[in-house]
Amino acid sequence: MSTLESFCNLVWGTSYFKVTQKISKNDYKEFQIPKKGGMRTINYLDKNSPLGELQHQLLLNYLWKHDLPVCVKGFRKGESYRSFLSDHIGSEFFLRIDISSFFPSISDTLIKTEFSNLVTCSIAEEKAKILDLICDIVTLDNKLPQGACTSPMVSNIVMARIDQRITKYCQVFNIRYTRYADDLLFSSKEFNFSEKKWFIKKIKYILAAQKLKLNYGKQKMGRKEFALNGYIISDTGIRLSRNRLSDIRHSVSFSKNNYSLLETQGVIVFLNEANNLPLKYRDLKKYPFSTVFQFVQYLCGYRSFLISLTDENYASSTFQKELQRLIRRIEKEIIRLSKANSVAIRKSC
Repeated sequence: MSTLESFCNLVWGTSYFKVTQKISKNDYKEFQIPKKGGMRTINYLDKNSPLGELQHQLLLNYLWKHDLPVCVKGFRKGESYRSFLSDHIGSEFFLRIDISSFFPSISDTLIKTEFSNLVTCSIAEEKAKILDLICDIVTLDNKLPQGACTSPMVSNIVMARIDQRITKYCQVFNIRYTRYADDLLFSSKEFNFSEKKWFIKKIKYILAAQKLKLNYGKQKMGRKEFALNGYIISDTGIRLSRNRLSDIRHSVSFSKNNYSLLETQGVIVFLNEANNLPLKYRDLKKYPFSTVFQFVQYLCGYRSFLISLTDENYASSTFQKELQRLIRRIEKEIIRLSKANSVAIRKSC
């Protein structure tokens, strides 16, 4: 059996020909979600679609098996957004850098270059076919799609050498470094980033090796306490910011008190009320909820994010108890809204 056929049999349990027959980019569904300064396009695949199944099998049987640098905290077993932040507890100076258009910046050419070091095959033609096959399965329009289950892990593998270079550079100055997808976080007890701007230029130079660019609009520095995405890092640990807590509580309370509006007065009335919520992290005038599904997904996003911050080792702490209460409340409202929305849809038909 050739190396190509062995690879396909190991990952997908079938032949190269049968794998290629399942690849169809028409399986993708597209929707948009608001982000600062515009909208983000999400290309979604049903996991039961032929291409969706190929991606999940590739993720489980191949991508997850590769080692990653310790600084990688996103989309990795045993790591979470909490570990991304917690490595910086106790630091004095902080710097956050964001990579611009992260997934779309990772091209099929870049993927082949980095994966060529992982694919062991002595026959050049077969190795090229394996790399082409992987790219064909994980890319859309020759780049990583935001929303595919394989994109986060592929990006981690592509970034591995970059992460190692940045880590080694940071070690020279006793700087802590972690990365969660496109978020790069640095901290130190002595190194003042605001006084030593050349540090950012060096990181920019390292990223440019993979043709990645900085998003200067999201660059942020801080001292002692550092707020990031609604979470605060301090000497004592991590906590939710008041504004983030406010948004979660307003959304959950609104659902609890108004989900019955869906059944009695319909979707439009419910959404009109939802779009008057005093949210801090979503501009409802620019990006209102246009469907109940969007509001449910908004709650689901908070649920996932809060789960990523849970830590069984500190389950008895005040912060962890608060997280568990919020997660349970959100889950209850997701179920309520989903049922009420189903009733509203049946009534409108």
